[in-house]
Amino acid sequence: MPTTCFVACAVGLEKILHSELKSLGVKKLRIRRAGVDCVVTIREIYRICLWSRVANRVLYPLLAFKVSDEKSYYAGLFQHDWAMHLSQSGSLAVDFFAAESVITHSQYGAQLTKDAVVDWFRERTGERPTVDRQTPDVRINVYLYKNRARVSLDMAGSSLHRRNYRQQGGLAPLKENLAAALLLASDWPSMARSGVPLLDPMCGSGTFLIEGAMIAANIAPGSKRRYFGFLGWKQHDNDAWTEIKAEAEAQRNNTSVSAVAGFDIDSKAVAAARSNIQAAGLADLIEVEQADFTEVPTPFSRGPGLLMMNPPYGERLEKNPEIGVFYSRVGRSLRWRAGNWRLALFTGNPALFHRTGLSRRVALECSNGGIDCRLFLADIPPPAMPGNPDDAVSENKPAFNPWLENSSPDEKPVSPVEPAVEPSQVPGLDQFRHRLQKNIRQIKGWLKSAGISNYRLYDADLPDYAFALDVFCDAETSDLYVCMQEYRAPRHIDPRLAQRRIDNAASVVVSVLGCSVENLAIKRREQQRAESQYARLQKRDQYHEVHEGDARLLINLHDYLDVGLFLDHRKVRLWLANSCRDKHVLNLYCYTASATVHAILGGARKSISVDKSNKYIAWAAKNFSLNDIPFDKHELVHADCRQWLSQYQKGTAELFDLIFLDPPTFSNSSSMDQDWDVQRDHRKMIEDCMSILKPDGILVFSNNFKRFKLAVGLNSLYDVQDRSRWSLQRDFARNPRIHQCWFIRHKQAV
Repeated sequence: MPTTCFVACAVGLEKILHSELKSLGVKKLRIRRAGVDCVVTIREIYRICLWSRVANRVLYPLLAFKVSDEKSYYAGLFQHDWAMHLSQSGSLAVDFFAAESVITHSQYGAQLTKDAVVDWFRERTGERPTVDRQTPDVRINVYLYKNRARVSLDMAGSSLHRRNYRQQGGLAPLKENLAAALLLASDWPSMARSGVPLLDPMCGSGTFLIEGAMIAANIAPGSKRRYFGFLGWKQHDNDAWTEIKAEAEAQRNNTSVSAVAGFDIDSKAVAAARSNIQAAGLADLIEVEQADFTEVPTPFSRGPGLLMMNPPYGERLEKNPEIGVFYSRVGRSLRWRAGNWRLALFTGNPALFHRTGLSRRVALECSNGGIDCRLFLADIPPPAMPGNPDDAVSENKPAFNPWLENSSPDEKPVSPVEPAVEPSQVPGLDQFRHRLQKNIRQIKGWLKSAGISNYRLYDADLPDYAFALDVFCDAETSDLYVCMQEYRAPRHIDPRLAQRRIDNAASVVVSVLGCSVENLAIKRREQQRAESQYARLQKRDQYHEVHEGDARLLINLHDYLDVGLFLDHRKVRLWLANSCRDKHVLNLYCYTASATVHAILGGARKSISVDKSNKYIAWAAKNFSLNDIPFDKHELVHADCRQWLSQYQKGTAELFDLIFLDPPTFSNSSSMDQDWDVQRDHRKMIEDCMSILKPDGILVFSNNFKRFKLAVGLNSLYDVQDRSRWSLQRDFARNPRIHQCWFIRHKQAV
């Protein structure tokens, strides 16, 4: 009978596992954190245990119950019929995990579980099972979360990454199932079917090579395991298991397999790799040599193919400050000698990938040994010229900087931003680097717990580096996009010195964040004239989707002064998402209508968003479409806000429950009858808004004029609450004057 089992994997590998299970014929799949729920038969459980390259365990559910204390937990276990799974002369082991529950100690929880099971048998038979922590007949898995216990059998018995071929490990070997997941994410299965080679130039103990050869030869990863958790289970179907193993052996392909080869400079690593390859029975399919691949004359002669790399990172990086130079050397060698190959590089230091000079995309994010890592994929272009990359004169050619007027956009960079001078010669540059790293450490945990992926990292923390850094994460690729907003230097500062400082700072930003130079935009913040705040800076028309709460929003990094999302108003937007259910909402000076999107996704029944810029109204429409927002109930209006408000007041239209008013500091567009000055004109605008606000409604008024003073007399007319401090989140704590915000209500509504 089919049962809903949980197939566990490492966090970050869930989608790969989902695809793998689907390819194995498993149906009714649902992705959860650290695994996939699936409805399976016993035969499908066997097939997953034998064939899954990514899974850790397969958990077969037995019972679930609430726990109030230790006695209730024991009683819940004691009520189960354990003879269905285990005999009194058998053996068992227990894995116990608990969080936010009355039982907090895992070892004690495991002991209590064992006691309940053996007492159940002793009471009924006078005998009891023994404990075998290595190869028990059944391994019981208990997950106790918020005082609800889920008890399962671990059908794998031990983690499925243990393929039974590893004889020796390298300095920091990858787990077998992680290596397989990286190969799957790199599209190795389809490449192997095409007959292209696989090369690991830093092969260590050979995990990539072995897993890659097993995929190419269609060898079941569990074929060499001698133990599974279901083998001693009383409901085990040995005939079905024997048949599934025979099917796997018949599907094995030892002929016409892609070439698989590896290099390593360390003789001990090469010896370990050869020992593991021999144990895996793959010595005829894999070649390993001791060599520095950058010095081997023709390591890529069999290509093009897939190049898998796992360079040193983490603690090893701290002990080797020259690792950045190594990345540059690797990139230089690959660009000249591995043209048309695909590079799949797995690293815990994504900031160093840019040193390769290769364009890339992020294929996977996961953890390895407690270190957050990324898998980068890069299709290496054909070499510009043959020869030794170390002799190439083009290495001295400056990279294209998209923000410099004298840089040709037709020249593609062979490397990312390079410092204008050596960092040691730039006063304060190391201090700037350390400040960025410190800021990342300080807000990393908060960003993760709050689910924030777009944030301000730096805001003129150091006087010599007066600019703001806004970081945006592409929702599809996880690439980082960085907007570097330079505050105009004082007139007494030499413009050439200021430019050189910003260029060197840009190189540090690219290095620390690991973003591509093409994903970094530098803009100057200064007082705008006429319609310059709406003027087009470039014409790339490249929009990137980012996520904020439940909203999907588009940013444009390069084309305009602003990217389409003001991060300092994030908390207000999220508040709107939680405060607008069944409300009629007005957003004046709506910009790209990101606040309206939040309000609608939060349940607003109707909305009107007004802005005088055709460009921003079109942008807002894209945001609406991205979130499947119907235009019949949610209007986008291209108009001057004061003129629109005047017309709306004259009509008999419906009053609003909530109005969001965030006007610019100054505007004198030719499309307006008169210019706008927020200090001079805000009182009338607020009074006009209050005239169309329901008696129990709220006007949220904000602006970013630093010397702004709220008009005298508004406090006597309305209930006015200053919410400026509340409206700023942790990443804007360095600049509390970036905007001011008030909640304004009718006095009788209080």
